[in-house]
Amino acid sequence: MSNLEMKVDALMRLCTAETEEGRAEAMATCRGILDNSIPTAPPVAQRNVDATIRRVLLDLGVPDHILGQRYLVAALTLAANDFTAVDKITSYLYPTVAEQYNTTGSRVERAIRHAIEIAWDRGDLEILQVYFGNTVSATKGKPTNSEFIARISNVVRAQA
Repeated sequence: MSNLEMKVDALMRLCTAETEEGRAEAMATCRGILDNSIPTAPPVAQRNVDATIRRVLLDLGVPDHILGQRYLVAALTLAANDFTAVDKITSYLYPTVAEQYNTTGSRVERAIRHAIEIAWDRGDLEILQVYFGNTVSATKGKPTNSEFIARISNVVRAQA
């Protein structure tokens, strides 16, 4: 049953209810449907964190069109709000992001790794140097997912 059909059904039950209990039940259903369907804007502070994360990822060379960018935004938002999330990357961070996007933790991990590879291969070395300092070199390779998330979440916390 679609959201619209649920609304119509609840309104019909409200209009045709013969008892006070029936009307109260139908009204509660209507309120629940309407409360869940009205989008709410995130708080201003949260929007600032999201905007900062997206700007940093674009600076680093992570394009908007890849799935790993969306997963990175979600993971970095979690890590920026809870600095202990980086310590629980496989047990908390990946599963939480996976739940938000209806996928698995291993797919989230792989997509994030792919996004970091793209940034490291295509990104501007000077900008990578600014964010990652002396860890950027041809011999050391790209950072791990947890190193990347930890570093960028610290940058976001400092800037937001």
